Amino acid sequence: MSTAAVGDPLVDLLLESLTRRKATGQVVQPGDAGRAAARWMADAGVARAVLAGDPLVDRIGLADALRREGIDVLTWPTGLGKRESMGLEGPIDVCGVTVPARAVAERGTVVLEASAGHGRGLDVTSRHHVALLPADRIVRTLGEALALTYADGRAAPSAVSLVSGPSRSSDIEKISTLGAHGALTEHVVIIR
Repeated sequence: MSTAAVGDPLVDLLLESLTRRKATGQVVQPGDAGRAAARWMADAGVARAVLAGDPLVDRIGLADALRREGIDVLTWPTGLGKRESMGLEGPIDVCGVTVPARAVAERGTVVLEASAGHGRGLDVTSRHHVALLPADRIVRTLGEALALTYADGRAAPSAVSLVSGPSRSSDIEKISTLGAHGALTEHVVIIR
């Protein structure tokens, strides 16, 4: 089981898989990650970002970069009601920012774990989703992702979400609809 390192083909495979899933991604150096994520959100028209309470978010200076772009910043848990978190009241263009436990290169899937600072709905209650992904968390298969994540015998969290691109459904008359059960856009910032 190998994880991605600088120059590892798993990064390229993940980017290809994200494209197939109608998501986007970019590879950045740690010093550029906060600015790159904030720039993507500004270009997408995001008015508010809800950030996972994760040390990586602080290390890359994301909150300051977002404020420089004029984007309102909240940290999970926000204290907002679900309607406002979802953009049904207040700003419509909200972006949930997550830090995946792993990513599956073959499927373009990020593995999200629920925790006190990383709510179950962080990626689905907003119009946009940005995942901040350290490159060493990328593996080839879902089996590898789950085995590595829980190899030390620790208990699984209360919820694990597998997110593979923007939310979509083809339930009604086989017509594909984006945003049916979550974000309309997904962007993965891969941090080398």
